[in-house]
Amino acid sequence: MNNTIIKISAYLIAFGFIFGFIFGLILISSVPFYLLWNWLIPPIFGLPKITLVQSFGLWLMMMLVRNTKFNFKDTMENLKSQQDKDEPIEWNQVFDSVKKNYMA
Repeated sequence: MNNTIIKISAYLIAFGFIFGFIFGLILISSVPFYLLWNWLIPPIFGLPKITLVQSFGLWLMMMLVRNTKFNFKDTMENLKSQQDKDEPIEWNQVFDSVKKNYMA
């Protein structure tokens, strides 16, 4: 019984260190995004300044979107092949093409 408690606590501590290390890396990598946003975006576009936590969320969202497997080339080729038929392209066709080539 005592050995299992020691093993479980060792795994929890190791998990905590790994999770904390990854969280720290993501937080540190969002600092340049935070600084650039607050330096460039408010004067150019008139948007508000963001906090470090908001920049962390935006950076994380950008990484998730960037790392999905959206195949832009196949989507555009499908739209061009539809356009070659001399038929007007409707929005439903565009959405269907995007759905077809999007894999999360």
